[in-house]
Amino acid sequence: MLTVPQIKNAPLKAKPYKKADGLGLTLLVQPDGGKFWRFRYRYAGKEQMLSLGAWPDVSLAEARQLRDEARARLRTGVNPASLRKQVKAQAVVAAANTFRAVAAEWIELHRGSWRPSHTTRVQSQLDRDILPALGDRPIGEISPHEVLVVAKQVEARDALDQAKRCLQRMTAIFALGVRSLRCDSNPARELAGVIKTRRVKHHAALPFDQVPDYLDSLEKVGAGPEARGAMELLILTAARSGEVRGMRWPEVDMRADLWRIPGERTKTGMEHLVPLSRQAMAVLERAQSLSGGGELVFPSPSKPKEPLTANALLMIVRRMGYQPGEVTPHGFRATFSTTMNELGHNPDVIERVLAHVPADKIRAAYHRAQYLEERRVLLQTWADMIDGNRSGANVVPLRRRAKA
Repeated sequence: MLTVPQIKNAPLKAKPYKKADGLGLTLLVQPDGGKFWRFRYRYAGKEQMLSLGAWPDVSLAEARQLRDEARARLRTGVNPASLRKQVKAQAVVAAANTFRAVAAEWIELHRGSWRPSHTTRVQSQLDRDILPALGDRPIGEISPHEVLVVAKQVEARDALDQAKRCLQRMTAIFALGVRSLRCDSNPARELAGVIKTRRVKHHAALPFDQVPDYLDSLEKVGAGPEARGAMELLILTAARSGEVRGMRWPEVDMRADLWRIPGERTKTGMEHLVPLSRQAMAVLERAQSLSGGGELVFPSPSKPKEPLTANALLMIVRRMGYQPGEVTPHGFRATFSTTMNELGHNPDVIERVLAHVPADKIRAAYHRAQYLEERRVLLQTWADMIDGNRSGANVVPLRRRAKA
């Protein structure tokens, strides 16, 4: 039998050689000094070999214990080498069945249809809130209680929207696990509604009769030309704040009086066409002389290659004397919608101006130009109303008659 000193002092030779310990256990000594445990045995009349690891990672005592365990399996008719292969294969299958593995497949499944920014947000939430708790668990063994704990931990941060998205994403991942036969049920599906709902706080909007005073204050407060232009165009087009602040000259057709917002810059992910009123065109013509030949229509004064920030517009609102929560730039979309609906204009045209996507998104994708001329008339009417009230004429179009 071998001893530890014999193993340590085993001489190196030009070719590999073996030193026996007994009962099939040998130490293979390599020319480069590597020493490896081997167990040789016979099964079904054939000699076979089982690797037991390298010395000194596997000590002499551990190697003998592994040999004895293999011999015990042989006595029950089990081939140790075949058993090891089976265990390795099961480990590979188990690794593919973890929540982490299914989550990665789910992301890859949707990567082509998601925006890169959305994919990043989803992966970030998985890494931060979900995978630390569930990632290495077999997906078929996760209980509803474990899922609930994850969602409630996010809710405890008072991040209710994030908690709901967290639960929705876990539900989708488990659904893929069910479809791919890696779990029998979806433990997250039955938890819908367990996250608290926050009372919706709409963006503060001005009544239409206060819009002229707002624009007068905008002139008096001494806002920079970029911010003032962005604020005016935001009101005139009823577009979203981020779309206006990120507006680029290649998107504007000055001859057709049309602004094409590409899908990657819209909330819906689809191109949105915005007809430009005479007043909106005047804002853009003024902005042309200020943008310095750059791509952005309303660049940041301090960083010309970057658009105005949302905070830049909010700070102007505060300097105009409006209190937090009293007025927000985004709220002018509500002002437009409320005013034009009250005047009896076509609700479908108003919804298209606001880029609200119908439930049938596929149909909507082919109708981005729907009601384009009606939208042009509506936005021109809106701009004329604002001009009329600012001039003191109090021009308000007559309420449209309902169709018989």
